[in-house]
Amino acid sequence: MHKKISFLSCLLALLLCFTGTDAVSVSAAETAETEDVSTVADDTPLYVNSETGSVVIIDDGAGLLTEAEKNRLLEMMKPVTEYGSAAFASIDNNIYYDTEIYAESYTDEHFIGKSGVLFLIDMDRREIYLDVKGELRRQITSSYADSITDNIYTYASRGDYCECACRAFEQVSKLLQGGRIAQPMKYISNLLLAVILAMLINYCLVMALSRKQKAATGELMSGIYHKVDVKNPKAAFRNQTKRYVPRSSGSSGSSGSHSSGGSSHSSHSSGGGHRF
Repeated sequence: MHKKISFLSCLLALLLCFTGTDAVSVSAAETAETEDVSTVADDTPLYVNSETGSVVIIDDGAGLLTEAEKNRLLEMMKPVTEYGSAAFASIDNNIYYDTEIYAESYTDEHFIGKSGVLFLIDMDRREIYLDVKGELRRQITSSYADSITDNIYTYASRGDYCECACRAFEQVSKLLQGGRIAQPMKYISNLLLAVILAMLINYCLVMALSRKQKAATGELMSGIYHKVDVKNPKAAFRNQTKRYVPRSSGSSGSSGSHSSGGSSHSSHSSGGGHRF
């Protein structure tokens, strides 16, 4: 009887040992899996287009968006992947002290050898910037990038960063699909330039018409020529010669230099930004 009890006790102890080992193994595996998920970087692609291989990145380093807003933004960014990768980034500490330089550095790192669009919100410098790399520059030029940021900066000014980013990628998608976007600032600039040019032309015309007509050099010389009959060719005129030297005619004018302004971009990208 005692032998049976001892045998059963040993068997039960062995079963408990194996069960405990499995439980520890399962617990360790679950812990490892949890650690892997928690260490996923913010710049890891959230979406990969299976046909084009383009990705969507939402790197909200400044913590501007909620999870619901990130999901909404993701859906707005997906159409861009038909043409290239799309990235959203927000920062509150710009190590380059320049939004454009930071944006170009970001696209160089994340869009290696690929075309892509980055929309950056720089909270450190209070500026939004749209950087375009690769083949997408044909559809989205620096002029269009400036227009897009001009159209949406007011959303960032009032703290609606999700709407600001969504509107940015909405307009990017429209341009990539061959559509048009509003460019009010461009039209206003062109209108002002046309007004200034018209005023300059009008001023030049007034100055040209009001200027007195100058006599030609031949007319001046013929006017001072006199026919003189000398009765005594051997006569010597002393201290009586008066010489007239016509003043040389010249024109005075002003020359001005014209310089074209704009942000400098590297040869591989185009972009534009706006303070908010």
